[in-house]
Amino acid sequence: MLSTVIKSVLRQAHRQPLYVGLNVFGLALGIGVFLTLAQLVRFEYSFNTNFADADRIVRIDERWSEPGTTPYESADTTFRAIPFLKQDFPQIEEAIPLMGTTVRVEREGHFITFTGKMTDPAFFRIFPLPLLHENTGKSLTEPDSLILSKSAALSLFGTIDAIGKTVTINQSGEKSTHVVTGVLAAISGPGLLDGVEMILPIPPQMKEKRSCFLFWGSSCSKVFLKLKNKKDINALRDGLPNFVERRASGGADDRISLGPNPGKVYALSAILLRHLRFHDATVQDADDGVNQNVVDSIGLIGLLALLLACANTVNLATARAGMRAREVALRKTLGASRSALFTQFMGEALLISLIAGVVGMAVCEVLVPIMASMTGDAIHVDYGFILWALPLIIIGCGVTSGVYPALVLSGYQPATILAATRMPSGGRRAAMLRNALVAGQFSIAVCIVICTLVIDQQTRFLRTADRGYVKSGLLVGQPMETEDIGLQRRMFDTLRAVPGVTSIAFGELEPDPHSQTRTNFAYNSPGGAVEAQLLQDRISPGYRETYRPRVLAGRWFDSAHGQDDSPLPGESANTTRNVILNEKAVRAYGFSSPAEAIGKVLHMDKTQYEIIGVISDIRFGSPRETVPPEILTFSTLTHRGFDNPVPAVRFKGVPRSVMAERLNRAWRTLRPDIASNFVPADELMEPYYAGDERRGHLFTMGAVAALFIACLGLYGLAAFAAARRFHEIGIRKTLGATAPQIIRLLVHDFLRPVLLACLIACPVAWVLMRQWLSEFDERIALNPAYFLIGISGAIIIAVLTVLGQTLRLAQVEPARALRAEG
Repeated sequence: MLSTVIKSVLRQAHRQPLYVGLNVFGLALGIGVFLTLAQLVRFEYSFNTNFADADRIVRIDERWSEPGTTPYESADTTFRAIPFLKQDFPQIEEAIPLMGTTVRVEREGHFITFTGKMTDPAFFRIFPLPLLHENTGKSLTEPDSLILSKSAALSLFGTIDAIGKTVTINQSGEKSTHVVTGVLAAISGPGLLDGVEMILPIPPQMKEKRSCFLFWGSSCSKVFLKLKNKKDINALRDGLPNFVERRASGGADDRISLGPNPGKVYALSAILLRHLRFHDATVQDADDGVNQNVVDSIGLIGLLALLLACANTVNLATARAGMRAREVALRKTLGASRSALFTQFMGEALLISLIAGVVGMAVCEVLVPIMASMTGDAIHVDYGFILWALPLIIIGCGVTSGVYPALVLSGYQPATILAATRMPSGGRRAAMLRNALVAGQFSIAVCIVICTLVIDQQTRFLRTADRGYVKSGLLVGQPMETEDIGLQRRMFDTLRAVPGVTSIAFGELEPDPHSQTRTNFAYNSPGGAVEAQLLQDRISPGYRETYRPRVLAGRWFDSAHGQDDSPLPGESANTTRNVILNEKAVRAYGFSSPAEAIGKVLHMDKTQYEIIGVISDIRFGSPRETVPPEILTFSTLTHRGFDNPVPAVRFKGVPRSVMAERLNRAWRTLRPDIASNFVPADELMEPYYAGDERRGHLFTMGAVAALFIACLGLYGLAAFAAARRFHEIGIRKTLGATAPQIIRLLVHDFLRPVLLACLIACPVAWVLMRQWLSEFDERIALNPAYFLIGISGAIIIAVLTVLGQTLRLAQVEPARALRAEG
């Protein structure tokens, strides 16, 4: 039987290479696209799953629902909770803070930058990472301990045998010497520790001074727990509300606590490590969240591409079935049974599927590196997965695409076939099946195309949307890492004197802020007190000229107005200071317009804040998040400095790279211990946009593949329909039909299922894209143009696909056509 199947396939390839070629190539492309996108889906779902005891590791998140703000969840949690968590929950085995940091090592006058984590000695009891070399028992136990990755050890010492060697590191201008106590082995699988090159203990002085270790309302990074049993997660979650009420409550004037009823505005939640990748898509201060629906949609595109390819095979096989009818009739006349013929035809389908599978594997090898470069992820061909998946795919495709044609072919009756003057066409039922398959293929392809158009336009819109400040001609630096007002003044004057600089400003917030402070301010409205949590930013002279925000009402800060300037710390009690709000804050306090807010007074503790101006919302954060209500205060650097200011510079008449180098050089004259990197605002905001753009490219790849596979099927169908209708066209032309009439007739017949597909695709695409766009704070409207472009494109491509066969058939001479089946 095997030799019969092989001979039959070879004979078909020789006699009808178009049919076999379309079958193999279409199925191979479907298999290749499916395997490629399956690699991405597996990569995303494998995040954080390769850690030992991953089902017992938990991150604690904060949830805030302050008045006047949209409730949000933050991955950063106060470290003050850690000792109390260990005391109050016997289910907790270990608890640690985990802080991201940038570590710089100076070599020959240049800084080498490493990605690091700061944590506690219990880190390796929660994350038991393998070590190539280790100073036994001292990995992170000493304050000067340092764990290096293999790549960091090679970069610094040229060898991985680095135990006992010393490294002088620079963190935010603070130098310290550390002793290497371990070298990490490669971490298998993607996860939250990807790219970490150094791990070091949190300095004791940081724990004594930094607010996130001291106050409940302050957070600066992540808290991880390890539970004694994976089932303890439910008990932990159930106990967290009472824990917050018990441990975070205090008097109204208690700065450490969150007030008498903390549960009204604050909560803690426990998220399993293996769930973080998808959970973090909607969490603030998270590093690598991905929308699970997007990943599932990408996987669905791969599956649909495979189903489209199988549908192609079914369509072509049923259309061609009549051409093998006499072969079946003769075989049955000579004694072949239906079961034997069914087995042969299934064997042929499986053999073609096998060949397509091998070719599809090669397609996957080509596409995976392209996809990895698109996404920026370390995705590679997982041969272990392919080893068991590819045989299943080959069998599944062979059975799916072969069983119906095999049943049809093996069911032909010899007497009927041999007595007929023409080959059987399968009747109306077979024609309906073929049209339904074409409609299904194109509905999927058109839906993907429309979704791709919307995703592309949304990502373009986000790139060009008004962020409330002028991006062109703007360079933003890095935090100064100092509260020395004298040094801040000198840096301000030094940068302002750089040739090409037209204005300079300091601020405590910048695009993709390094730190944020929120405080509650109250307003005594006619209807009663209104309280809202406002994001705070202190700005310097030159801010308006540098960022160019739009003033909607009132005036800007002016050094000539004494109440505009920030007083010395501790001198603000019982005074009135002038502030500027953004639009969101105006709405939070219930003002009907920006102008109505001018002159109104806010209260915080014993200080009053008079609103002198209102500006449009400035977006420094993610486009998926709402812009928070914001309050701006002013400092001329006369009385009060900034908390870790970030310089921003507007320049003119100088190339950007030259200007950045001048600024970096000027920076080094005052802060040589801190690496300087003045970059455009767009570069700082890149992480917020790159993910959607990269996944949009994957949708584009899937749309092209789906449309191409659907067109392959339509082309094959047109070729076989042309052959079958050859005699019919001859008769029509003999009776007076012109070539244009023939073309219209044939194109109309071929486009009917395509038009039906467009009608099906549009509402499905509308629902999917409406749901996806709802995740963005700023978004485009679902314009009918996207649907019309998708439909028009599909129709044009479909027409071009069948046009060659249609023109050839319409131009045939009637006598030749009639002789062909006369």
